Amino acid sequence: MNRLGIVALTIVGVIAVYKLSHPTDICRYRMTVNVEVDGQMRSSSSVIEFSVTKQMRFLPDVNPIRFDAEGEAVFVDLGGQRSLVALLRSGEYAQEGSFPLGVVPAHFKLNFARQVASLASLRGKWELADKDLPTLVTFSDANNSATLRVIRPDQLEQVFGPNVRWRGVVIEMTTDAVTHGLEARLPFLVSQRSALRSANQNPHRFIPSYDAFLRSSR
Repeated sequence: MNRLGIVALTIVGVIAVYKLSHPTDICRYRMTVNVEVDGQMRSSSSVIEFSVTKQMRFLPDVNPIRFDAEGEAVFVDLGGQRSLVALLRSGEYAQEGSFPLGVVPAHFKLNFARQVASLASLRGKWELADKDLPTLVTFSDANNSATLRVIRPDQLEQVFGPNVRWRGVVIEMTTDAVTHGLEARLPFLVSQRSALRSANQNPHRFIPSYDAFLRSSR
């Protein structure tokens, strides 16, 4: 075998050893948003993948564990050209970007130093407490992110009418495929993608960002 072949095999071996010693473990959960409209339940959901990767610490400030999420926000069609979106962010102004990363660990009280490999076997279904809800937004023009505005669960009747009532968010562990298709419902995610990706968050004002709607671990 020539020198180039030996080098190539060495690199492959190093990568294989690294992946074995620094594995990525994943689980998926379905986030379902429930709203009652005229006495009928309107529900929509999104399957989100949560992953944990052990990584080498080259520097002291490098976290030995990396968390990622892949999936999309939940779009709920309320009828009559009314829509509600539960973002992949939380907080009064959607300033907390760690929302999809914390849903599973918080519920199961996971210790990632010992329980990473158990992610795939997690099962269960629960309703999010009010304090743990994602940020909710609505809009008047699906082609323009500038028309987005945050609304609280207790404001649905005020914003959408007296017969629209909040009924909560349910999380359920699943093995279903990650959900895709939000860009078709919200065209501004395509036409304004660059601007949304470069948006700087403000803790005192809602600023739409791409990762509030779509996340990718790649």
